[in-house]
Amino acid sequence: MDKIKHSQSASGENAIQQACAWMARLWADDATEKDHAACLAWRQTAPEHEQAWQQVSQLQQRFNQLPEPQIGSKLLRQHTQISRRQFLSLGGLGLGVGLLSAGHLGSNYLYSTDYATQTGEIQNTTLADGSRLFLNTGSRVDIDFNQHKREILLHAGEIYIETAPHPLPLTVISRQGSLVPLGTRFSVRLLEQHARLAVYEGRVQIQPAQSTETRVIESGLGANFSRNGFLADYAVNASGMAWTAHKLAVANMPLTEFIDELSRYRSGRLRASPELASLTVTGVFSLKDTDRVLAQLTDILPVKLQSYSSFWVNVLPG
Repeated sequence: MDKIKHSQSASGENAIQQACAWMARLWADDATEKDHAACLAWRQTAPEHEQAWQQVSQLQQRFNQLPEPQIGSKLLRQHTQISRRQFLSLGGLGLGVGLLSAGHLGSNYLYSTDYATQTGEIQNTTLADGSRLFLNTGSRVDIDFNQHKREILLHAGEIYIETAPHPLPLTVISRQGSLVPLGTRFSVRLLEQHARLAVYEGRVQIQPAQSTETRVIESGLGANFSRNGFLADYAVNASGMAWTAHKLAVANMPLTEFIDELSRYRSGRLRASPELASLTVTGVFSLKDTDRVLAQLTDILPVKLQSYSSFWVNVLPG
């Protein structure tokens, strides 16, 4: 069986992340010939891109052919040439076939009626101006378009936007501040104490709600910011938008962090023991069946599930 060798090199890990992101995109229902051509062009750009693609896709395809997840775990265990560290890093691949300002925020801001998603639901729509809007799990927005302005009021959750050309500027407003995209594709996620912007194309200007400082974030970069100012910048990987295709694409993500992300897509409590932080996961996972992902985790990684009900699950060392 082809296998992905665990590597500490940033370039190798980044190539795997990109391969996961491309795979998630091509599995989407709306994938086009242009997407396939772009993926092929990426693979031909550098030898490590093609190597990462082959390593991810061949192992993923092997698991896709397995009738039962238990068989997949047995096959993994039979390959003794894979080290324990490599084995843990590969575990995920067997699983995945499948900013309101004070003026806008009132006591009723939580009760958005324009667009909202329930836990585990992902929604996309085309707005009146032609922009494409995706809502991730547990998100709420209001749309305020008229002859004078275009505003998207983000109350909770995460959105991804592909802006359409228009004479009026588009503004995304949340409690943390406002964003003005400059012909772009970007996402913004509201966390407990701050917001996280990721720019995939074009540029986005950030204005924290209680700061006079502004900053323009370029394509391929992201920024965390709060109401009071900027926190940190970071490099953006295309795998971060895999959720728009109902996928979770990760590369060497700590299992505890992976479980935290997965918990966003299911009701109730899902937690992983801190003792599992040394285990990592790589792969593309379907967000349409989190129960199946959890069940297969117990076959592929040294973990077990402690379930008090379908709404309270703990992942513990096996």
